[in-house]
Amino acid sequence: MHRCLRFSSFRALAAALALLTGAAWLPAQAQPTAAAAGTRNFPPAALRGTLVIGTMPDVQLNGKPLRTTPGFRLFSADGRLLMGHTLTGQKLLVNYVIEPSTQWLHTAWVLTPEEAALKRP
Repeated sequence: MHRCLRFSSFRALAAALALLTGAAWLPAQAQPTAAAAGTRNFPPAALRGTLVIGTMPDVQLNGKPLRTTPGFRLFSADGRLLMGHTLTGQKLLVNYVIEPSTQWLHTAWVLTPEEAALKRP
């Protein structure tokens, strides 16, 4: 008596798993990102300013020195996470959120020209 599956059973199982995985993957890829659709939804507390990154965690926001939080996140215009040290010295137009308890920069989004043209409430 054989208790293990035959080779053909393994092949059928692998094919079924591949179909299920592919079927779950395709709808996720078909959804456009917010950046591709036009503008992103920013938090209501987000402000607009000019960000110049110095030696991390020190930055200048609207010409004033400021620090970033340990969990600081900087997103590109297409929604990818950027490493701040790669943009040292560049002047970036961003929407940003200040962390309330420390008054440090917590999150910033580099704006597309379309997003920059929109006024913040």
